Amino acid sequence: MKSSQHYKFAGALLATTAIAGVASAGTVGRVVVNPTLAAQVVATGTALNISNTHFSATAATANAVNFQATPAGTSPAISFTNSLPAGSSFQATINIAGALMNNPALQVSVLARINNTSSFVGTVSGACTALTPLTDKILMSGCTVSGNGTLTAALGAGLATQAFMGGLKLSGMVLNNASGLATAGGSVSLSGTINDNASPTVLIENITSGALVTSAAPIVTTVTPTAAAAVTNPATTPAAFKSLNTPFAGSLSITLATVNITASGALGTDLNTLVTPDAAGGLAASSSVTVTVTSSVLSDDATTTAVMTNAGATVTLTPAAFSTGTAAFSLANLYSGGNGLQTINTTFDGTSAINAAAAGTVAVAYGISGASAAVTAAPAGSGTTGSINSGGFNTELNTIQASGGTLASYIRVHNNGNQAGTVTFSVLNDADGTVLTSWTSGSIAVGATLQVSAEQLETNGTPAITSPSGQYTVQLSGPILGYAQHILYDSATGQFADLSSFRNAGGANNP
Repeated sequence: MKSSQHYKFAGALLATTAIAGVASAGTVGRVVVNPTLAAQVVATGTALNISNTHFSATAATANAVNFQATPAGTSPAISFTNSLPAGSSFQATINIAGALMNNPALQVSVLARINNTSSFVGTVSGACTALTPLTDKILMSGCTVSGNGTLTAALGAGLATQAFMGGLKLSGMVLNNASGLATAGGSVSLSGTINDNASPTVLIENITSGALVTSAAPIVTTVTPTAAAAVTNPATTPAAFKSLNTPFAGSLSITLATVNITASGALGTDLNTLVTPDAAGGLAASSSVTVTVTSSVLSDDATTTAVMTNAGATVTLTPAAFSTGTAAFSLANLYSGGNGLQTINTTFDGTSAINAAAAGTVAVAYGISGASAAVTAAPAGSGTTGSINSGGFNTELNTIQASGGTLASYIRVHNNGNQAGTVTFSVLNDADGTVLTSWTSGSIAVGATLQVSAEQLETNGTPAITSPSGQYTVQLSGPILGYAQHILYDSATGQFADLSSFRNAGGANNP
């Protein structure tokens, strides 16, 4: 069961408060105007974000930066839990953490409210007989409001006698020595105590620490890979895999990734002006961007161009700039017209085979120069590209002889692409097309040839063929470029015969 007590302050009865070990907790926030109530309120949890790029990584340089804690339209404030009647007197100590104050002309006003509401109907300046702004704290004493004096002027006759002192408003606060703001997430906060002016040991309010300013990266970089593309074997051979299938059906161009560069909402040192990627509608966080893409798509002989575009600029690279598998794009105007979306495309020649490619990487780095308001670069971004899946090797051989007779069939698969891969052998009954077994090889290296006999397929396939007879059709598929041969060996004569009518499923460089 909670007990309660009544606080008397300068002879006046304060609000009834539950005992919690200390007096009620005041809260740190910002004074804002509530347009519905036509009054001021102290909104808590409303620390403003300041761009961390305004502060050097070197502490001495960062500490020299002055910034406003009281931008236009909003001021730091402390809301009391207790409502102190007019005529009461208090003293306060407000501590500053994360920065030092750099303006002895700081002004402190008392916020007045009617009854015990959360809205403040006026502010009274000059209410404290002594105000001492130090670098790390603010000391004030003799703070009181007369119902017949300044409060009447602020609220008007009739309301002044009903008013209570409910908080403090800090105006014109300028801070520096905030090198901790160079790291995103650093903050500047206030805390303190409100005590009885006549009996300073009597605690009236314990002001819970609350952030005024929090640093944040000014730019959000989002790299999004596209859905995996696919290339398939066309009807004609040997020039296979020349164009894309899904999701770019029939196309000779693929989007590898998009890079979206947007403002995070962080503000400049005036805590008013938005920091944007390149000053579109605000302060410039960056003067340039470099997007580096690494992908085996770029080292593919079929790739002819790599292009990065946004609403205001296009950068096109030719193979001389990316044949090693890495393309670096640089743009000075990365946010033209408020559009920070960069699209990275590659184009294929339509004659060379397009190889499969695993997902690559995208790295985004920002530069600064005299055109930028930043002193340190915005954090880099990263992500992955889309991949290309190859339908790849896709052919079939027939009249494969079952084992046990004088004729033995051998299948040779040659990888003449630039990517190693496995090949799956599906064995069908040559007479009715029934699937009898399937077997997948190990990885076939680039330039290597795999030879497998019909007997090996029968034995190693799943399920095994325990009673081999007749002839088979063997279908072959895998993510490589290459061709297959059917070699027949006659044990009676010792002769070999190549029964391949063509070498199927290869690239444009088939023999």
